[in-house]
Amino acid sequence: MTEHQFLGERFCMAKKVHAAPGRPGPAAGKTGRRARVIMAASTAVVALTVVTATANSAVAQGGTAGSNAPKRIGTAPRAPAGATATGATASGTTLHLSVNLAPRDPQSLADFVTAVSTPGNSLYHHYLAKGQFASVFGPTQATITEVSQALKTAGLTPGKVSSDGLSIPVTATAAKASHAFDTGFRNIRLKDGTTDYLNTSAPALPGYVAASVTGIVGLSNFNAITSHHSAVRSASKPSAAAGRSSNTVAPHAYSPGLCSDITSPFPGSIDGTDYYSPGKLAGAYKMTSSATAGAGQTVAVFELENVDAASIAAYQSCVGTNTSVSNVFVDTTSGAGAPPTDGSVGVESALDIEDLIGLVPGASIIDYQGPDATSATDQNVIDVYQRMVTDDQAQVISTSWGECEGVESSATANAENTIFAEAATQGQSVVAASGDSGSSDCYYQNGSTAKAVDDPASQPYVTGVGGTTMTTSGSTTTQKTWNVNGGATGGGASSRWAPVVYQGGIAATTKRAVPDVSALADPYTGYPIYYQDDARSTNPSPDIIGGTSGAAPTWAAAIVQANAGTACQANGQVGFLNNALYKAARSSYPTNFWDVTSGNNSVYATGFTAAAGYDQVTGLGSPKETGLTTALCAAKGTAATGASTFHPLSSPKRLLDTRNGTGWGLSSIPSTKPLVAGGTAPVKVEGVGGIPSSGVTGVVLNLTVTGTTGAGSVIAWADGTRKPSTSNLNWTGASQTIAASATVKVAGDGVVDLYTNSATHLIADVQGYYTSGTTGSNYTALTPARLLDTRSKVGIPTNTKISNAVVSLKVRGHGGVPTGATSVVLNLTATQTVGGGYLEAYPEGATRPTASNVNWSATGTTIPNLVVVPIGSDGNVSLYVHGTSHVIADVSGYFSTSGSAFDTVTPLRLLDTRKTTPLGSGKTLALQISGADAIPTGVKAVVLTVTVTGTTGSGYLTAWADGGSRPTASNLNWVKGKTISNQVIVPVGSNGKVDFYTNSTTNVIADVAGYIG
Repeated sequence: MTEHQFLGERFCMAKKVHAAPGRPGPAAGKTGRRARVIMAASTAVVALTVVTATANSAVAQGGTAGSNAPKRIGTAPRAPAGATATGATASGTTLHLSVNLAPRDPQSLADFVTAVSTPGNSLYHHYLAKGQFASVFGPTQATITEVSQALKTAGLTPGKVSSDGLSIPVTATAAKASHAFDTGFRNIRLKDGTTDYLNTSAPALPGYVAASVTGIVGLSNFNAITSHHSAVRSASKPSAAAGRSSNTVAPHAYSPGLCSDITSPFPGSIDGTDYYSPGKLAGAYKMTSSATAGAGQTVAVFELENVDAASIAAYQSCVGTNTSVSNVFVDTTSGAGAPPTDGSVGVESALDIEDLIGLVPGASIIDYQGPDATSATDQNVIDVYQRMVTDDQAQVISTSWGECEGVESSATANAENTIFAEAATQGQSVVAASGDSGSSDCYYQNGSTAKAVDDPASQPYVTGVGGTTMTTSGSTTTQKTWNVNGGATGGGASSRWAPVVYQGGIAATTKRAVPDVSALADPYTGYPIYYQDDARSTNPSPDIIGGTSGAAPTWAAAIVQANAGTACQANGQVGFLNNALYKAARSSYPTNFWDVTSGNNSVYATGFTAAAGYDQVTGLGSPKETGLTTALCAAKGTAATGASTFHPLSSPKRLLDTRNGTGWGLSSIPSTKPLVAGGTAPVKVEGVGGIPSSGVTGVVLNLTVTGTTGAGSVIAWADGTRKPSTSNLNWTGASQTIAASATVKVAGDGVVDLYTNSATHLIADVQGYYTSGTTGSNYTALTPARLLDTRSKVGIPTNTKISNAVVSLKVRGHGGVPTGATSVVLNLTATQTVGGGYLEAYPEGATRPTASNVNWSATGTTIPNLVVVPIGSDGNVSLYVHGTSHVIADVSGYFSTSGSAFDTVTPLRLLDTRKTTPLGSGKTLALQISGADAIPTGVKAVVLTVTVTGTTGSGYLTAWADGGSRPTASNLNWVKGKTISNQVIVPVGSNGKVDFYTNSTTNVIADVAGYIG
């Protein structure tokens, strides 16, 4: 079996998906391009999770699963603003459609993309081979056959499925399509006089195949795709004189500068101030400048226009290069469409290709050309992208074309999303211009000044590239946001895509933020190129062009140079950029990025302002190639280790506190904003707070939420791996302060991710960590025993509440804890509280820490939390109560030189009685542990996060080894109506089971985090 076959089998296993508790229920005018003015096909935009967008989320009413009843997929487009209906579409009108299929397991696809693109993951840079996607992640042959047969039954003639298995082409008349998809068609006349057609309702398919279809593209033929280049013709930027000499450009030897033929029309203009030659541009971004830069690499450009070969040749002659430029025609033929001679058609392709030639002359460039943008349909756009990816010839894909999200249909967006995910599995990087209309990307499509971003720059598996103004004076080069004379860098928050994990802690937005990075875009300081303009010359003429269309291929060139370097040659090409890109920002921001801190992208309405660190104007900033190459070309991952030993910290260390910026965002740029709903906070574990810089396999965290805004939950998991559907901490309303302990697996990059589905401040304190060596302590599980109960004089000679005082708790020699124990595992409970407060546990004799273990915010609270605390030299631990409360302490185990090692596992839900029947009052439930989530037989204890929700009254839960007597200690305590979670380390019976008992009817959820063997 090959490595890729193994990876495919590993990631194509169906995974169980469970809800997490907590709700409760845990989860400038464009130049050279005619811009059609159309209103967004105001399709109700579906909020889609990254590459998990299947037809299930888009299907409307109708039918039950597996039935023949039709189900609508997506929504119908609306007529553009100002358009008029002109009657029904002729029944004989030919439609070119694609029925786009969902991957066989969207979550496995998402997991694999995360794994292969995250430094430190064991699968980092272990990409799929060319042509392997269909067999690994594409829909099964049974699905393809079933959908094809359904189309045939509906009277259509499906074509051959695409090589990646993701789309079935269909050519049909409007009449046949109307019958097959239960929709009508009508013609509309746009403001510019163009006549198009659109479907009058969302397409329908039989219920038994609808879930396999993400959308049907091609049912309407209008689109608003445009290029993102910008030209300047003014006194401050003279253009070539009309009637310029028709002589061709004289050949020159390679130089990173430019020949006089291209600079002479701009007398007085300075390289680095008024324009940037390839050499100056490369120098500014710390890129290599040589005739062989990018050798051995291939970069592809997306175009919807004819390329002028004469212009490319003139540029190559001027800079002395001989870069290979070839063409692949998709849905069109060579020479079809408008000729590139009018100063409009061919400008975009000239900018893209000539920019790449100047920066990576040693690379090969493939121009993938579709029909002219003025006539291209969404289907044509999808066809070009799909061909670029399935050909898999280029390591980097650059596109400077796009349309605002509000215009694009969900069917098209979903199809693109899967294609770009496919590119990521193969190690292809995709960069896209973020647009030239500032924060109002839809302005030229529908006249809207509302905030909007551009597709595909906003796609989760694409690196969106914004624009800057750059100028050099002496030895100083400065950058600011590009916003000049009606043209400005696109940026903002997506209206479609959910927050992405890789932007967690950096982009505090409730949706995917755009752009990711930026580069030179201002045409006043832009790119000198050759293109055809028959109003000025019969031969290619020089001009200075800008727009984010120039910034995108500049970043493409930076990736090509990284791929060509020795590090990437040894460790694998960069591939999907964003996971590693944002990690590079967190680890060493000034080394890897040129921060852009001034300017805004307000053009047609108030937009966003540049600031230190990430912003929705220029993203992370421009590249510093030397540092980025090191970050993006890290070594391939290696397999994770197994059993681990524990190392307690003498005092808990705070790793994250969003209230004051501790551990939040870029290390040098703290933020005091709460974590947004749907947001992720990556927390560095290795190398922080006394934890080793490598070799850490797991960490014990005390998680606290405060200032909650509503019910919610927190999920903790290893960075670079799939976000689990389990939860670690849950709460039920606003203005709460609640803590819970969590044992979390640590991936190779030493980072754990914390996600919340409700806006809140979040605090993470580390209590200890696991390593794969034998130098730490092992765990011994005990039958839980009560060491302290201030309500009944257990462990203390009084039964009064503790108020702002320290309780000394005897541990060694009590409850089964031997004299050789170094740390103890206690379940602490605060109950009958008065007002707000907190509890801290620490080794007796040590300085009281600043981190808390149990938190409450109201009178009458009962709340537990599991803690791991080192034992003082006198055999005791101290419990400090801030506020007033009764305190209960139950011992469940200890760490020492004897005992057993610990293995972390990927969190998995083992029990959820909401799917069956609540656990009744006074009832016991036995849960099978051995054999679940690869837990072997013979394990001694298991680490679980146990949650109760839907509580019907006050109560408690006790967990113990099946076959033994129920202990008197409790693990969870609650009052009626609360959702409470707590970590439990419970012995496992000889039959591989643990028991749960509740004295009050409630739903019980159990998620496994690891086991002790």
